[in-house]
Amino acid sequence: MTIHKQISYLYAFFGVFLLACGAVAVDIAGEQAQTALITGIAGGLLALVAGHFLNQRKRWGYLLGTSEAALLTVLLGWRAGTYFIRLLDMVQQPQEANTTHTAGMAFLLTTAMLVVALLTLAVSVMFAKQVFAETK
Repeated sequence: MTIHKQISYLYAFFGVFLLACGAVAVDIAGEQAQTALITGIAGGLLALVAGHFLNQRKRWGYLLGTSEAALLTVLLGWRAGTYFIRLLDMVQQPQEANTTHTAGMAFLLTTAMLVVALLTLAVSVMFAKQVFAETK
């Protein structure tokens, strides 16, 4: 199997993972998870589109998927840091158990999305030369 097909499957997995994370965030936090839902839906659909077109040997599918992974790495890193600081403030000051639980779950979910985005970016960059050789 060629490397561009394997990377396209990675993008498809990334897209499904983002969609699932958006759904889980809404299930956990309800109305407060609108940004996670938007990130999950938009990011998931973009990754699926990138995977589909990369599978068709379109170079711009690779560029779209890699750019999305880079952008989401920055965005999710910032959001995870913000959630972590908010969580530290909640631990220092007594809060309701439910709000601390929701903030903790939001931090864990955002961190999981960050790790998968970073791994997707790393694999994409590692195999860029081979993907460019196989696509047009």
